[in-house]
Amino acid sequence: MRNKVQNPIISGSIRAVLDLSSVADTDWHDLSSSDFIDSTTGSACASGLSFEWIGVENQGSAEMFIKYRARTLASDPTTNEIAVGQIFSDDLGTLRTSISTIAYKKNSASDVVRVIVGLSAI
Repeated sequence: MRNKVQNPIISGSIRAVLDLSSVADTDWHDLSSSDFIDSTTGSACASGLSFEWIGVENQGSAEMFIKYRARTLASDPTTNEIAVGQIFSDDLGTLRTSISTIAYKKNSASDVVRVIVGLSAI
């Protein structure tokens, strides 16, 4: 950072949302851009977009988990993964690696969870 000025953080040109409340298990699940609905058009997002920002609203009674890569197995452990309380957000566009798949694991099958993302073309 020259002169203590930071480059702008890119949060993507598409805002999209996904309600995970209907997922009735506690397995790890992968998500890509085509799983989300564009909040400006109401249509499914294109496949192959990059995650630039993520926000999670977890109304469950305990932490859920996310990771910035695809799952290996539905039964992957949660050790060393990101724990998500009620509210979580992160600027994925600042990471050195482009993220095109994320995975999540709810704590309880009945938990109400919503994910909002910022997406952009890779």
